[in-house]
This record gives sequence, C-alpha cells and structure tokens, in this order.
Amino acid sequence: NPPSFSKPKSVIVIGLPAIEAAQFPPLRPVDAKQVYCLQTPALVLPAEGAPLVFSTALAHDFVLHLVGKSGAPIDLPAHADPLHGGFAIDTRELRNANLDIDLKGTLRGQWGFDAIDGPVFQLRNSQPAKWEIASADVNSLIVGREDTLHLHSNGASCVDEVTLKTQQGKLLKATWKAEKPDQLKVQVPLKDETPGAVTMLVQQHGLAQPDEVPLHTYSEVGHLDRFTINVGDQNGVLKGTRLDEVAGLELNGIHFAPVGLSRIDEQDQLKLEAAEPAATSALHAGEKLEAQVALKDGRMLPLQTAVESPRPKVTLISKNVQPGATPNAAVIRFANADDLPQDARLSFFLKSEVPSSFPRGEKIEVANQDETAHVQLTLTDGSLTLQDSQTVLAVLDPLKTLGGSVFGPLRFRPVDPNGVAGDWQPLVSIVRVPTLKEVSCPDSPDKQCTLAGTNLFLVDSIASDSEFKHSAPVPIGFSQPTIAVPRPNGTLLYLKLRDDPASVNSVALPVLPER
Repeated sequence: NPPSFSKPKSVIVIGLPAIEAAQFPPLRPVDAKQVYCLQTPALVLPAEGAPLVFSTALAHDFVLHLVGKSGAPIDLPAHADPLHGGFAIDTRELRNANLDIDLKGTLRGQWGFDAIDGPVFQLRNSQPAKWEIASADVNSLIVGREDTLHLHSNGASCVDEVTLKTQQGKLLKATWKAEKPDQLKVQVPLKDETPGAVTMLVQQHGLAQPDEVPLHTYSEVGHLDRFTINVGDQNGVLKGTRLDEVAGLELNGIHFAPVGLSRIDEQDQLKLEAAEPAATSALHAGEKLEAQVALKDGRMLPLQTAVESPRPKVTLISKNVQPGATPNAAVIRFANADDLPQDARLSFFLKSEVPSSFPRGEKIEVANQDETAHVQLTLTDGSLTLQDSQTVLAVLDPLKTLGGSVFGPLRFRPVDPNGVAGDWQPLVSIVRVPTLKEVSCPDSPDKQCTLAGTNLFLVDSIASDSEFKHSAPVPIGFSQPTIAVPRPNGTLLYLKLRDDPASVNSVALPVLPER
C-alpha cells in the first residue's frame, strides 16, 4: 500500500549512517614474525582480519610505504589479492633504490574517504650472505644416502634455489625450506656420489651470482661403542667397528694415539696410548667425560666415557722349575733360565699390588703369545695357594693344562672377580725336549759318533763344543731314532733346541764303543 499521510498515518524507517569517526578494518599480518624478500617475483604480503578489504571497494589506493637509506620515502603500489590471501606488491620501482638490508614496510591506503595505516611487515633486501652450518650438521653429509643440512643466515627468506656442485663439476639439485627467517633446511641428495669436497650454491632472488658454501662429504663412519680406560693406566681400549679410520682421541685434554688394532669376537679393538703418560694421573674412578674421537678424514666424533676403577696388578716374586721324570733319559742343562721343559712343573710366587690383598675370586690366567692356548689358575681348583693375604703360590703343569703342541713364550695376568684383566707379563718359554739315551763311537777318532734317542726332530743342531765349530744340524722332518754327531768332548755334547735355537744347552751322555 502507498504511504498514508492521513490518520492512521504510515511510518517510514530509513537507515542512516552513524554520526561518528570511521571504523577502520582490523587488518593484520598472517605471521608478524615472518620476513619477506622484496626481490621475490610477484611478491604477496599475507594479511587477514578484514574480509571487506578483499570483497568490496571500500578499501582502495593501497601502497607499501618504505624508507630508503637516505630517509626518502618510497611507496610501492599494492592491491588486495583475495586469490592469494594478501596484498600484491609492485616492486619495479626498487630497481635503483638504495635500501638497508633489513627494513619494515607499512601498508597504507584509503578506507572510504579516510586514510588508514595498515599492518607493518618485516622485509629483507637481497644481499650476498655468509652462510653458517649448524654445528650438529658439520660432519653429517654421508655419501650413499640423502642427508639434511641446516644453514644459518639472515638471507634465508630471499633464497630462490639451492644446488650442490661436486669436484667433477656435476650439479645436484637440492630441495629446501626456510624454517625460520634466518634458517634454511636443505635435503642433499648424495646417494650415488663419492666422498670429497663439494660446494653448495645458494641463489638469492635479484642477485646475479649465488653464495658459495664449501662443504665436505664423507663415507659412512664405523660404529663407536665405548672407550675404556682404568685409573693408573697410560692406555685405553676403543671398541667398535671400522676403527682403522681412527686417527686419535682426546680425553680431558689428554691426547691418545693408536698403537695396535685387533679384532675380537667380530668387533674391532683399538689400543690407544697417552702421548703424555703422566697426564693420566689426573683421571679419577667413576668420572664421566666426553671423549672426542678424531677420524683420518678430519671429522671429530663425541663419545661418552667413564673412567674405570684400577685394574688388578700382581708382581712376580720368584719361580722354580721341577723337572719331569723321564726314565733312562739324560738330563739337559738349560742355559736360559726362562726355558721350561714341557714335561716339567712350574711353581711361582706372586704378590698382589692392586688391590693390596689378593681376592679369593681372583684368577691367574696363563697363555701363549697368540692366546690360542690358555688356562686359568684359581684357589678353587688348588692351582693357587695363599701364603698370606698378599702373596699367592701358583703351580702350572704345561703338558697337562696346555697340551703337547704348545711351545714358545708364556705370559700371565691377573683377572679380578668381575672379569677385568690386568696387564700381560712374561713368565717362561716352553721348550719341548727329546729323550737322549747314549752315544756310540767307533775306534777311529776321525769318524763321527751316533746319538740314540726319541723325538730327535725337536733338536735344531748338535755340537761337540759350545761355539758350535763342530756341529751337525738335524734336518726338518727327521724321524729316525739315531743321528750322526761329532765325537763328544769326554761325555759332553751341546745342543740347540728347535723351540729356542738361540740358547746353547749341554747334556752329559754315556759314551759307548760302537757295536
């Protein structure tokens, strides 16, 4: 119905604008901490909080307001871009602008008939940058796989491309992400590459030349299990795999150098010795330290280390040899006091140094040089007998405990109840001896005599004088019961045993006329 101006009159309601100051849209950056590169093509500054800015023409005539180094203002045209959720900036006027590296830009425009100052954005002007590698990633580039590298620089927001250049000039394209305004996370493809020097090329928007970052790739390092050193020792043992790559170790300011690599139970064991032996006296039992293991390719790897309690230590006081009883055999007089006939019995006294008293659970291990034959002497089996709390008598029967084919040097060491072993010490040298019976000589003094016995192959050579001017060698593989020898000087012959050819031993034999 048309409005009525007569009774009853019609009422017309018309909405009028409020009579107050304009209410500006609450426009704000999506991330106030984010840094944007001014040289980025098609630069868009993300903003939110005011849908009317993107859906109506109420907001118009926007610019990004900057201040140059000289203090002169620079206004870059901007417009709302709802497709990309922000303001698109026209940066063509920056080509000849003199700007600081880091600066702020304020979005300014019109809201209806009123001027507004919008949000402030953190901006970056592309400049050649120095890139630093995160300390945890310095040695992390391993060939044969893809690795992650973290680079730090205030130019991270302006990065356009990252590539890797090998020594052969091959370019490897890397994937990357700016995790922070000053940090770049780079995935480096090294699956089919070889170890060596490489260069990372970091290309920034608007720059003609990339930033160069020298790097080094490595082969896969072996596993470092643990480094063991005991109080009072000048050397320790590093266990793991591929320990042939180890150049040295630093512990509490003490440098240790490799002195011997062995493989036990499918694991490498590297013995390392302190360059300054006295320096190890500063180590204390139970102390937890971080060792730095130096590899031959230059890498330094950390390894947690605990200083162990002192290892057991004993001192050899005396030893005595009780000859074996071989019927109808001549007794050989040994020139070397350390020679022990295989059929003899050895008794030796030991004094405990560490600890001061000999523990009842401690053992004495005796073995040959390569440890292929060994025996443990204990209080339980009667091969050890305590004289007092410090001194113990050990008895060794090598033929029974080590077997008939063991010869050469023997050594011993203490092993505490927890299985911790002390240092090896020399004990005796096992020599196998023949059974010598008699010498038969012809009437003519110009002819040789005949020596009768068994196991004559254990003799290296026989002579009638100690200087071996008149001697007869025993051939390898000799199996006869008799052998021609020089005529004895009276009843005395001299012989060198095959197990100890450096020592000249003597034996007195009955000399009979030749039958």
